[in-house]
Amino acid sequence: MSFELETVKAEQKEALLNMSEFYIYHFSELKDIDLKENGRWDFMPVLDFVDAEAEGRYAYFVRVEGKLAGFVLLDKIEDEGAPAMRIEEFFIMAKYRRNGLGQAVANQVFSQFPGRWVVYEFHKNTSAIAFWRRVISEYTNGNYAETPVDEPNGYVGFIQRFTA
Repeated sequence: MSFELETVKAEQKEALLNMSEFYIYHFSELKDIDLKENGRWDFMPVLDFVDAEAEGRYAYFVRVEGKLAGFVLLDKIEDEGAPAMRIEEFFIMAKYRRNGLGQAVANQVFSQFPGRWVVYEFHKNTSAIAFWRRVISEYTNGNYAETPVDEPNGYVGFIQRFTA
């Protein structure tokens, strides 16, 4: 499936914020998150990734045939004492799933930022765990490390580390 990655511009913040509501809706089955009184989740600081390349944060829309189909949020972090890129959030609309789009987007993002990568999945998000294990394994020919995580802040899940 043909797609484009488009850097989210300041004037497109509202579209990113609106799309993040669909993304977070999925997590309401996995985490104890409630709507705010304004009817929004307001769970993630997605707008912190717009116009933030200088701080090492990146926001991209995924477009298929010019239509919004998802988004990717990335940030540069320090992991195990070394710089790395992290997939902060990755969202493909349900309509576009299960046809290779997510894998193609991930592969392009990895190739766009060569070097060390870190991908986290929440332990209850079994579809994301399966997706990232498959995508990363195929991208690296099985050359990646996976670590279970149980952090003091309550985050439980998995981390995959690899080099693109």
